[in-house]
Amino acid sequence: MREIVLTCVALLLILPPEFASAADELAIFRLTNIQAYIELLNRKNVFNNQATGIETAVDDFRSQIEIGASTRSYIFHPKLLQISLSGSLLSDRQDISRMQFSAATNRATQSISRQKQVLLNIDTTLQLLKDKPFPTTFSYLRENPVVRTGLEGSFTQTTERYGVDFQLRDVLPVSLSINAFTDSFFGESLDRIVDFTSDRITIKSRKTFSSGDRFALSYEMSNRSSRNGDPRRTIQETLRRSRNLALTSNWRLGVRDQLHIDQAASFNRRDNPDVTDFNFSPRIRWLHSSTLQSRYLYSFNQSERPESMIKNRTERASAALHYAPTPKMNGFVRANVDQSEEKNRLLQNAFGLTSRGSYKKDLKIGQLNLSLGLGYERKDRESLVTQIGVIEEAVELVGTVPISLSRDFVIIDTVTVRNETGTQILSEGIDYRLIEVGSQTQIERLIGGSILDGETVLVDYDAQTGGTFEYSQTSQTASADFKFAKYHNIFLRYRNNKQTLESGFSTLPFNSVRSVEVGLREQVPLRWMGLQLYGEARYLHQDEDINPYEQKSVLVSVQAPLPHRLKLNLSASRNFVDNLNSVEDTDMTVFNANLNWRARRNLNVRAEGYYDKDTGGTILRSTTKGKLRAQWRYRKIMVAMDAMYEKQQQGDIKSDNYEIWLRIRRELF
Repeated sequence: MREIVLTCVALLLILPPEFASAADELAIFRLTNIQAYIELLNRKNVFNNQATGIETAVDDFRSQIEIGASTRSYIFHPKLLQISLSGSLLSDRQDISRMQFSAATNRATQSISRQKQVLLNIDTTLQLLKDKPFPTTFSYLRENPVVRTGLEGSFTQTTERYGVDFQLRDVLPVSLSINAFTDSFFGESLDRIVDFTSDRITIKSRKTFSSGDRFALSYEMSNRSSRNGDPRRTIQETLRRSRNLALTSNWRLGVRDQLHIDQAASFNRRDNPDVTDFNFSPRIRWLHSSTLQSRYLYSFNQSERPESMIKNRTERASAALHYAPTPKMNGFVRANVDQSEEKNRLLQNAFGLTSRGSYKKDLKIGQLNLSLGLGYERKDRESLVTQIGVIEEAVELVGTVPISLSRDFVIIDTVTVRNETGTQILSEGIDYRLIEVGSQTQIERLIGGSILDGETVLVDYDAQTGGTFEYSQTSQTASADFKFAKYHNIFLRYRNNKQTLESGFSTLPFNSVRSVEVGLREQVPLRWMGLQLYGEARYLHQDEDINPYEQKSVLVSVQAPLPHRLKLNLSASRNFVDNLNSVEDTDMTVFNANLNWRARRNLNVRAEGYYDKDTGGTILRSTTKGKLRAQWRYRKIMVAMDAMYEKQQQGDIKSDNYEIWLRIRRELF
């Protein structure tokens, strides 16, 4: 009894008087809300892939029954300790049939696997003293989502996250928050292993002044271990630790905040491989008057990799003057100085001057916009080696669109590609292919490989330096836009960049560019049924030393609100690119359609269709997609269906995939 009395007295001291007097809210434990549900899910996925004389067919059927409940409650008082607890039992059954046929041996092999398991999902949050200066939240999450991979169907992934979030407000001169979390992901199929753990502690401090000035400081420590990859290949487990310190500040000075000073600095260090990065970038904006302002930028970056004896440093500074005497006339002049050094490898210095002006003129039949730009830049390059290395350049591969690497003149034989966690080396010709267009090297995902659509990969490679030399570049740009009759627009773009060798000798060619682009835009709202029509046609002729090309493109789109709450969006485009010095051209056709239907009685339906085909390159690329989503609610019942079809072709590789989900949910109470 004595312990109970002392506990109540302590709680009364913590809570403000107005809460302690609210006797109707006081309780040792009170349940404020409870809900329960039952959900049924059926999923069917059929996948077929044909590549190099081998055809693989996978039939994946999954059935799930989930019974769950969620509650909200508190102990003693709602603002002392709030508890959110939800959990469910998940019965998961999966049947996978896999058949593989080899044209070379004329043999077919079949395997069938069945799996049945009961899983537990939990989501718990304990929120302590949420309105006090020191609120604390404890959380734990365990869930088992279904993950679809490449050729071998899907698997159930177990995800866990637990940690604490603590805040300190109105106690110190600055606000303070500390959170520590552990995340783990695990799942496995025939062609994919997900085994990833991350421990992270983050400390953040922030101060905002009455004048609006503010600064923020954050420090993060993380340890990550990964064994992700394709289990049919060698997987090397990676352990990486990183430390990051970041500081940002924003200051406004002057009676009318004429001077804006923003700066950011960060220090990051990680191992495996050892990397140390330091960045510092202040920015100043000075509003001299309503028509005149100046901007000053500086950035410093230094990166060290002791294992590979690489140390890079870059510095950039610029000052610009912007002048806008009238709303229809503006311009700027900018001077910049750049310096970069890759220790014992490459040293580059550059300085330049750029100016641009624009003018708008209202005419009786429309509006004319004119713009003119001039620039001069001089670069000095001193190279002690013939090639330099780039390590772990992150590239996101979406669909089968080729992505250019950041450096020009890449040495193809030195390219190595790994998955994002660095646990597995990917194979050229199986997972990706490399394309050379002019001075650029592009990487393209192959649909039959281990790279998932939208996955990020890490690319290592060497690029040529070009020797020791100095060159200058002059540039002129001009543009004109004429908008007439309210909905029509004609535009013209001109660019001329000329590069000239001033001293030394370059082993790489220079690339002077002269380009002209003309186009027409049409954006017409039609009175009939509220249609919106948009069209655009472009022609670009680019004459350059390395890769001259021509590009033609046409785009048409229509938005149509239809009867019965229907809304239709249609678009079609054609794009031609003719690279005169490369066989990798573009001849692409694209169609896209979206139909939304907000029907009565809580029924929503969305249909999507997409088609593209590119016959301009050395291999044919084609994609056909269709999606149908429907959801219906009636009182405590929800029925949802997702259907998807996808067909892809990339050279000799072909794949077909269709998937359908049916979900029925009943809220019990």
